[in-house]
Amino acid sequence: MERRSNGLIKPTPGQSPLQSSILIPKWPANRTPATKQRQHMKQFFRGSLIGWMLLITSIHLVAQDNLKNLPELSMPISNKKLVIAHCMTNIIRYKGHKLEDSCDPEYYATKGNSTASLGGLTQVKVMTDSLLKDKTLEETVEFEMRTAMQSGIDGFQFYYVLGAPDWDEIIKAYFRVADKQQLDFKLTLCVSHPGGSTEEAKIAELARRMNGIFNEVGRNNPHWLRTPDGRLLLYLWYGESLADIPADRQGLPESYYVARAYKRLGDAVNEKFALARTINERIDEQKANEYLDYFPAVWMWTVSFTNDYAGKVVADACRKRNRSFMGSAFNDFYTSKLLKRGTWDMFHYASEAVSAGINKVERKYIATGLSWNFRKMLEFGIAEDVSIMNIITWNDYPEGHHLAPEINHNDGFSLLLKYYKSIWKKESSPYQDNDIAIAFFKKYRHDIDPAPYNIPVESFQQDAVQRKEEDSIEVVTILQDKAQLMINDKMVQVPAGFTVSRIVQQKGAVRVAIIRNGITLKKFVTPGQITNKPIRADRLTYSWSTETDHYRRSILGALSTTAAAVE
Repeated sequence: MERRSNGLIKPTPGQSPLQSSILIPKWPANRTPATKQRQHMKQFFRGSLIGWMLLITSIHLVAQDNLKNLPELSMPISNKKLVIAHCMTNIIRYKGHKLEDSCDPEYYATKGNSTASLGGLTQVKVMTDSLLKDKTLEETVEFEMRTAMQSGIDGFQFYYVLGAPDWDEIIKAYFRVADKQQLDFKLTLCVSHPGGSTEEAKIAELARRMNGIFNEVGRNNPHWLRTPDGRLLLYLWYGESLADIPADRQGLPESYYVARAYKRLGDAVNEKFALARTINERIDEQKANEYLDYFPAVWMWTVSFTNDYAGKVVADACRKRNRSFMGSAFNDFYTSKLLKRGTWDMFHYASEAVSAGINKVERKYIATGLSWNFRKMLEFGIAEDVSIMNIITWNDYPEGHHLAPEINHNDGFSLLLKYYKSIWKKESSPYQDNDIAIAFFKKYRHDIDPAPYNIPVESFQQDAVQRKEEDSIEVVTILQDKAQLMINDKMVQVPAGFTVSRIVQQKGAVRVAIIRNGITLKKFVTPGQITNKPIRADRLTYSWSTETDHYRRSILGALSTTAAAVE
């Protein structure tokens, strides 16, 4: 036999590789009796065989895990700072395509519609419903992108699910219009809860549909959200259910099988993905590191900001591992959609909720502290110097965390986003030559029971603040110079720059004025009011600002020259 320099043995003719790998010692006959020599030989053979079997098994397992800590996992996901909003693909209004029931303005009023027995199914009122009902799909997606850009958003990640091939036509329309209008707007997909069936079948459906999009809009289309090295940034929202996780994982973590499933999907569409895994729970450093072994980026969903914010552990792990922690911010969480009590089972149609009756439905809620949670999450992302900030969401009206035009949120959160975006990007404030004030409040105190439509409002995870802390009127000011701020009948001295002022909640409309040197510079009275006798449960945050009338005119044109036109 001949020993190679790498330590392996080259077999002689007629020898198997396994035979050649076992070294047989030559025992001097004058040192060991024949019987003892045979015993030593048996022990040696047995030990060598077991050792080599274990080594072969170990090599096999290591060879399986060829996805862990790949070099590209440490590569940047963006070479510039972008605000990307999660977009509910099918929640869009155009001719022949209504909004889903849980945000259809038809069911907003407490009476005069088929959901009157519930006090009205929906608690959001989308401003653009009447404006867009006769528009083409292309006109609507242009409106959505331009309005998002006006709100400080640079792109959408589309909620992308199995069993909805018609949604692909909506996504294609976004690309067509972005191309035609030369909009500086990025687009990508967010594979969402792909449950059911088998991994193979799910990959086949996604690949067929995604290839259809790629083939029509072009793989090199500049509107795709790609990393500097050309990978497609693909978001996951509970996307791990794409993978078949075997009962015997052979010592490998679940994340390996998830990464393997998306590698297979990437191969099926001839793309390399940079996967952004979502986290919507509190995890420890060990779990964070398991994710980061296989994913280049992670983003938080609707985990509230608290003193021990769950994102801190994840961000620290990303920093140590040279992975991308993506910022996230959500402004509110109160479901316009109704759910079966004690579950997340949604009533998809108004008729289903009405049939169930008021005693078998509930709404979900997170106390976000008016604008507090949104501000703190943006501040956290800025402190981490993230490359992408995710907004949750652009248009998920049924869950109440929307930035798109709607008569409760209005422009308040968009104004905040643009202010913080300028700090994050180290640019001049968009309000450096302006004085603005933004009011935020709830429509009634947390301890008041609405009547007669008192649908339960259930917390489902940790609140950002105690509910009683929302029993106030909050006014954010961004001023060129110090001034006096009048909130109802209370005068507050405020400095230049960014300031948050609060007073105890009071019944009626909220009146705000900015006064400097005895001159009232700006003022407003909110169309929405605070009441001590609410007739239905409604915990959506209401916002109005010194800029709201201009905001409405600029996006709605002739539809709404006054606030009353859409209230």
